[in-house]
Amino acid sequence: MEENKNVTIAANPTQGDKNGGGRKRRRKHKSGGQNQSAQQNPQAQQGQKQPQQQGQKQSSQGQKQQNGQKQQKGGQNGQNQSQKSQPQQPQNQNQNQGGKKKNKQSKGQNQQPQKNPNNQNNPSQGKGGNKNENRKDTYLYTLDGNLYVNLTNKCSNGCDFCVRNERSSYYGNYLWLRNGDPTVDQVVSAAKGFGDLTRFKEVVFCGFGEPTYKVAEMTALCDYFHEKGLKTRLNTNGQGNLINKRDIVPDLKGKIDFVNISLNASCVEKYQPICRSQFGEAGFAGLIDFAKQCAKNGIACRFSIVDCIGEEEVEACKRLADSVRIPLYVRKYITDS
Repeated sequence: MEENKNVTIAANPTQGDKNGGGRKRRRKHKSGGQNQSAQQNPQAQQGQKQPQQQGQKQSSQGQKQQNGQKQQKGGQNGQNQSQKSQPQQPQNQNQNQGGKKKNKQSKGQNQQPQKNPNNQNNPSQGKGGNKNENRKDTYLYTLDGNLYVNLTNKCSNGCDFCVRNERSSYYGNYLWLRNGDPTVDQVVSAAKGFGDLTRFKEVVFCGFGEPTYKVAEMTALCDYFHEKGLKTRLNTNGQGNLINKRDIVPDLKGKIDFVNISLNASCVEKYQPICRSQFGEAGFAGLIDFAKQCAKNGIACRFSIVDCIGEEEVEACKRLADSVRIPLYVRKYITDS
């Protein structure tokens, strides 16, 4: 900046002509005879002065413009140098602040939970999810004297009341599988860690997902647990035939001893808004047909509903179950695990 100021002063000779040289010439006119001739012909003198003064003014204006441009360039160069010398931290802070604003907006937009029929959302991101990042996947867990088998995260429904919506664990068991669905050998290996399996009343295929996605693994494990003297039960949403695009009920015969089918509502108009099957209205009709096929193939089965749906809806579900000759079980809604 100091170099620019010195250049500006040295490049303006006009000021020196006006203040210095002009006064010396006027003193010479007073002492010489040229001043008398100038007085005798004032018009000529004025004519000479006017073009000189105009030329001087024009040249001084041009020099001022040039000096102004130089000063402008100098100021710009100084600003550029100062900007280059300044650290980029303030700019990054602004960018970070902008990112925070975007994040806040996105949070506001995502306040309502997204309902995914395939249930690919990870509930471990909810309450206490980050506290158990290094934990192992849970293939087997115990509850009420039974041994439960957790085969998959996948589900064709996205039910409002499902325990996986707001919980990363179920009665202390972290059931969201982070390393993929287990193989038969992995489940058998986990079962051996429980020692004597005969202490359990039954083995229940029920985890965070729908077990009929893994019908082959499930039926193979039924053979293993039957050899250990245990009975087997399947808790299902009844959409196994739709999921596998074939009738899987014959595969279950002689493998699954009892099938519990979640009915949840008395009609499709009430079922779909709360269960949101990926198969649409066909999901409710599919579970009714699945129950009929189980009964037809000699597999003991029942419908189940939760008691929080209201007395009127409970009675409507009883009438539906009676019409297809399938028993109905009314269970209490699990409010806390």
